[in-house]
Amino acid sequence: MKMPQIANKETILKKKNEQRHEVQVDPENPDSVMEVWVRDITFLDVQNAAQRMFLIVQGEATLDLAAYWEYAFSNWIVRTNPELNVQELLELNAFIGEQIASLLPKPDEMAEAMQGGFTKANS
Repeated sequence: MKMPQIANKETILKKKNEQRHEVQVDPENPDSVMEVWVRDITFLDVQNAAQRMFLIVQGEATLDLAAYWEYAFSNWIVRTNPELNVQELLELNAFIGEQIASLLPKPDEMAEAMQGGFTKANS
């Protein structure tokens, strides 16, 4: 049986693109926005995020959502306008943080991904 050939290996690798999003920064002013670029998520991203999210302590599994979101904000956001460093991203107010988090895979999507259901990085 002849195996099919992949003509372009780029089709199986993570995309080298980033998606630009506008994020509302003031709940009272929908025109007040910042730009956020999010990169594609890889198989190893799923594993690393899950490793930070699920902690096993004395045989008990617990969720560390703060560690998950810290990983997501630190690794999947590649740039912003205005330009923010990782520490500043982690210090955003709750309203802006929620807007950005809505662009990233959710913890329950990561749990599904670990069980083989991760077919789309950002739904």
